[in-house]
Amino acid sequence: MGEASLFRSRPAFISGAAFLADGNPNRFMLELHKHDANSEMLLVEEGEGEFEIDGRSYTAGPGTLLFYQRGLWHKELSTKHPFRATYIGFTDMQVGELPPDYFLDPDREPVIELHEQMPAIAALMRACIGEYGRMEPESRLASDHYLGLLFVKLARIAHYGDAAERTRSTAKEAVWKAKRMMEENYAAPLTLKSLAAETFMNKYHLAHLFKETVGVSPIRFLVYCRMEAAKRYLRTTALQVKDIADIVGYQSEPSFYNAFMKTVGTTPRKFREGG
Repeated sequence: MGEASLFRSRPAFISGAAFLADGNPNRFMLELHKHDANSEMLLVEEGEGEFEIDGRSYTAGPGTLLFYQRGLWHKELSTKHPFRATYIGFTDMQVGELPPDYFLDPDREPVIELHEQMPAIAALMRACIGEYGRMEPESRLASDHYLGLLFVKLARIAHYGDAAERTRSTAKEAVWKAKRMMEENYAAPLTLKSLAAETFMNKYHLAHLFKETVGVSPIRFLVYCRMEAAKRYLRTTALQVKDIADIVGYQSEPSFYNAFMKTVGTTPRKFREGG
């Protein structure tokens, strides 16, 4: 390997499979466990699941690649079905000064949102698994080469400047898409989970990026959009407060009243009167 390579030793394929879970009783579930001699990656291609890695919880949907790095406790549960995913176990990899079989820094979230690159990554994962399963001459070598190509693409996404910048740009686009959705559809029952599904991002990652970019959490921004619309209706129409509450997305007048008081600092009626 060249001196400029991030990889000090190549990864070796040890196991892998693609699987489909249709729901109870056929659901994907593994209790808390760890691997002391290897790492794994799991790509969610359809459905959704809840994952715990090293004590932190993650919700993952299509295009989310999770890393169970060597020695870290993790558990998995499919929650939205059909749930389709592919996993690969690997060992013998050394990336820079990271611990053996670590692809991402221990301080970094063990999750990569692939977005438009998911089909290429999924194809390489399946090629790697398929070649290993052929049991033909040099299948192991071919499988390891596919795995090497897979990590080259992942390194370009996660570790190198231009690709990392493209990833950040894609993430920024997701934030602005979520922001626009709330500005235009504030009356809808939007949640962090639904926004994450629309932007193809992990909901925790989206919340972090949104607050970092916009300055407030997605939920607080949604409340802001609703209150701005409510103030406009109060000042420019003769609609009753309960009707305005319904228009801006509140199921009851008291909940709207409380949100308005907390956000604006006065009652809807006093605001209408110019108080």
